[in-house]
Amino acid sequence: MGKQRTGDEHIVFDNMPIGYSLSDYWAWNSSDLLNNTMRGSFCEFIVSAALGIDLSGVNDDWDPYDISFPYRWQRDGIWRDEIKIEVKSGSYLQAWEREDGRLSNIQFSIRPTRAWDPNTGYSGEVKRQSDVYVFCVYTETDRSKANPLILDGWDFYILPTKILDDICGPQKSISLPALQRLSPIRADYSGIEYAVIQSIQVYPPPRRFA
Repeated sequence: MGKQRTGDEHIVFDNMPIGYSLSDYWAWNSSDLLNNTMRGSFCEFIVSAALGIDLSGVNDDWDPYDISFPYRWQRDGIWRDEIKIEVKSGSYLQAWEREDGRLSNIQFSIRPTRAWDPNTGYSGEVKRQSDVYVFCVYTETDRSKANPLILDGWDFYILPTKILDDICGPQKSISLPALQRLSPIRADYSGIEYAVIQSIQVYPPPRRFA
């Protein structure tokens, strides 16, 4: 795992600082949390924080799932020492403003993938890699009030991956209304850990919807 930087590091050319630091780059690159890419990584961060994950390292984009939550649990008679979590994000507001002023329809990717290993490359098996999905929805609809750092404005929907596999099969995306019909556990920031643990202990009975 890479070493976490402080942000005070200077950007240097010819052994001299150019007048900017790493924190200047972070501010320039990562301040707009309504941007799809920034919002996604921000959600991985806040879900990790809610689960008490050690955040002293750096994010690894090459892992087959987003978060490894240390927790001992059992499935199919096999004990496991982690809950593998996939985090997805959506928002009614985007970084850009639509000319018609309409809000965005929220869609999440649930596409099965191939796991990647630095020694063996991509796996031949296509599947959803996690045990649980956490779908993060930024609910603010007034752009003048939007501040994703205020976590009261987020809803979190937690669903076992097994439900997506059973009901959605190879489906690549799901809308928020369709997700809600699958009876996920809905939580605020303070309830994420409880919801994740509950989701792998008690599977709701699968239901199919037209």
